[in-house]
Amino acid sequence: MRRRGFLLYKNGMCKPFRDYLSLLRDYTREIVTFGGFCLMCFVYNDFRQLACTQATTAAHTVDVLRSMDARLAHIEHATPAPTSHEK
Repeated sequence: MRRRGFLLYKNGMCKPFRDYLSLLRDYTREIVTFGGFCLMCFVYNDFRQLACTQATTAAHTVDVLRSMDARLAHIEHATPAPTSHEK
């Protein structure tokens, strides 16, 4: 009985699995190409989001630096210039 069960498993249950493996063997290039295309789309989308975030951060940094420069210029003009004995 044990041997008969093994033969049933070998002949009946593995056939779909063997069919899937033969499909995989036949269409390896197509599967790899499709996987590469999906990976390329994922990397492109991730890089696009990174570039957008960096651009937003750079614009915010420029605004902060400009406001700091304006405040420093205002402070420099508001304080009197040091005299020769203060230097």
